[in-house]
Amino acid sequence: MRPYVEANISHKSHTTIKYFLKMLSSVSETLIFIFLGVSTVAGPHDWDWTFVTVTVILCLVARVLGVVALTYIINKFRIVKLTTKDQFIIAYGGLRGAIAFSLGYLLNEEVFPKKKMFLTAIITVIFFTVFVQVSFV
Repeated sequence: MRPYVEANISHKSHTTIKYFLKMLSSVSETLIFIFLGVSTVAGPHDWDWTFVTVTVILCLVARVLGVVALTYIINKFRIVKLTTKDQFIIAYGGLRGAIAFSLGYLLNEEVFPKKKMFLTAIITVIFFTVFVQVSFV
């Protein structure tokens, strides 16, 4: 919508909207990670080494396979192709898991009795991608 909105509002309004959205994004991200931190410390956890290890490995493999497959498809239609280096950066960066944590937190424990184990695995994947992967950069 950027080309349509920018042409129809003043420069001052454009600047105001731009900084308001940046602030809203930062506040939302901060609240999500505060909630994640509180859930990590205070929440009940059900630790299963096998499940957590397999989850971390499969998330990394699925991320790489997804990026490679999708860039293969999209490169057929692009003029400037995404290189192998670009694909590695996209796969390595990945998402940090706020959506996965939110969806796992919304699971009904009566219907899904392993909710605690899933939340523990999700938190582990998030911490792995934030702290372990970033430390290798």
